[in-house]
Amino acid sequence: MTKPSTCFFSGHRILEKKESQLTKSLLREEILNKINDGVTRFIAGGAIGFDSLAAEQVIDIKEEYPDIKLVLYLPCKNHFAKWIQKDIERFEKIMQNADEIKYIYEGKYIPGCMQMRNNAMVKDADCGIVYLAKRINSGSAQTVAYAKEKGIPFVNIVDEVKNYVDCE
Repeated sequence: MTKPSTCFFSGHRILEKKESQLTKSLLREEILNKINDGVTRFIAGGAIGFDSLAAEQVIDIKEEYPDIKLVLYLPCKNHFAKWIQKDIERFEKIMQNADEIKYIYEGKYIPGCMQMRNNAMVKDADCGIVYLAKRINSGSAQTVAYAKEKGIPFVNIVDEVKNYVDCE
């Protein structure tokens, strides 16, 4: 079996505030584990919440591991048009520090472009790190289901967060 080289991120847009520092710490630990396993390329989908947190962690870790790459798979050219200014500014910093930006659909938003982005991330990855707390029909749940269908292994940070929180 070959070593994984590309990892995708997928997760909810809203993270539990009371668990945010723990989530960030566990995410960083999982990214470092993936690097030790041979991952050099990390794909983030450019959404607020977990995607942004994951992208920022990769950017931070790049200082210690300059050979890793952050690739943004964006659903369309204007996917952040309705975001609040604070989130737009955060995302612009992420874009400036990305090694590559890939637009799945070159135009403005169309129905289905988010799902096309999620599928493309899974297709191009060997493994994943996800934050899936609500197993409902969310984009993250669909992405995880697609990864399972394709046999792409992933770690769910929520499972680890809940283990820590339950022990308190």
